[in-house]
Amino acid sequence: MMKFGLKVHHTDMRSLLRQKPDALEFLLYENDLSGEWTKGVDFRGPIVVHAPEKYSDGTLVDLGSSREDMRRRAVDIIKKTIDISVRLNASMLVCHPGCVYREPVNVDVSYLIDSMKELLGYSAGRVELLLENMPEIYHNKGELWSAYLFNDWREIRSVLQELDMSMCMDICHAKLYCNSRHIDFISYITVLKPFIKHIHISDALGTSGEGIQIGDGELNFRELYKAIDNVEAIIVPEIDRGFKDNGRGFKIARDRLVRLGYFETEV
Repeated sequence: MMKFGLKVHHTDMRSLLRQKPDALEFLLYENDLSGEWTKGVDFRGPIVVHAPEKYSDGTLVDLGSSREDMRRRAVDIIKKTIDISVRLNASMLVCHPGCVYREPVNVDVSYLIDSMKELLGYSAGRVELLLENMPEIYHNKGELWSAYLFNDWREIRSVLQELDMSMCMDICHAKLYCNSRHIDFISYITVLKPFIKHIHISDALGTSGEGIQIGDGELNFRELYKAIDNVEAIIVPEIDRGFKDNGRGFKIARDRLVRLGYFETEV
């Protein structure tokens, strides 16, 4: 049986713990990396950390950048996040691969591989790094940008095999990418299943509708369950504004997933 995880920020953790999650995934921002807040974390289940997606100035963290200054800046912030993860005794750290741009760009996956090799060396024996798959269309600053890296299943598989890594499978991102490319979604999940160690889940609509409540979009969750039912992973609902009202959106997602067989009990 898969474990129910809640995505939290340290400022709302206590109110969300009322849902009695099996695991927590801490979403971090650059301003959280001083780490003083970690002293107040008292949770006995598994902890996962999600690295900052942006810097405080709004620039996206870009581990796959061909610009050395941008790539070094990204590696540095992930190293700081690794240190925080160790302080939290986290088992896994989820990172976005980068290469999300407004204008069309030719990307070279070797830059991401170079970044990850350095980070894997830095994190070895302390926390497991996971790369998260991306959609083709990415929401940024109220606009629709394009993600040019780590969404094609062939590229994902190749990178993970070269680096001997596992992944965070974002179900919504996968569905949106498959819709964009007219690819069979269950086949996509099945090919990447051996690499899945952690799961983000929400429903999806079209090519850019993400964070949709479970059952309110296009996904067939019964078919998805059949595809991933023997994966040992923490499943974290990523519902848009799910943290509001003491996590009401997250609770609705959990209750619906319980009825679909993903988790054992409702709260």
